[in-house]
Amino acid sequence: MIPAANDGVTLSTTVFDALPFPAFIVDDDMRVLASNASAARLLQSDPSRALRQRGGEALRCINSSAGCGKSEPCADCVLRTSVRFALRGKEPVRRRARLELVVADHVEEMHALITAAPMAYEGEARVLLYIENLPLLFAMTDVLPICMGCKKVRDDDLWLQIESYLDSHLDVKLSHGLCPECAERIYPGL
Repeated sequence: MIPAANDGVTLSTTVFDALPFPAFIVDDDMRVLASNASAARLLQSDPSRALRQRGGEALRCINSSAGCGKSEPCADCVLRTSVRFALRGKEPVRRRARLELVVADHVEEMHALITAAPMAYEGEARVLLYIENLPLLFAMTDVLPICMGCKKVRDDDLWLQIESYLDSHLDVKLSHGLCPECAERIYPGL
């Protein structure tokens, strides 16, 4: 999947293809220069067809009908801003994102962890971009111990409110509400 670098340095296809999540090498305009074997599922096609396409076009982002980077929502695109930050800051960045991708004839939402890491490829500054599906990551984690009484969760030796745990580990913000059963119990007859 990785074209040979013209400066004599190549990224090992064995290592790149062994990554269990979609990985891409992109330029500063989000053009796909290489992708690994896991990217085929996300791209919904032969990864070689995505070469030289911008990320949103290759992934079939709902905002890329006029071209990746051309619509108003593209200014806030987590993929695009992560790539720019990695190139400018010369350090890796990880961000959570909600991607909306066209799959067949409908739109699918994907909650992802985006990692963008600067690297040299073909003698140029490029970015190694990982897209990890968060629900799949959660499914692979160990059991989270939770107190039967107060519902706090154990993180190492600390017992934390579940809200604090989710906020610190997954950057998930929670909002308060009442389920119908609790609303009836707390506010009967309302």
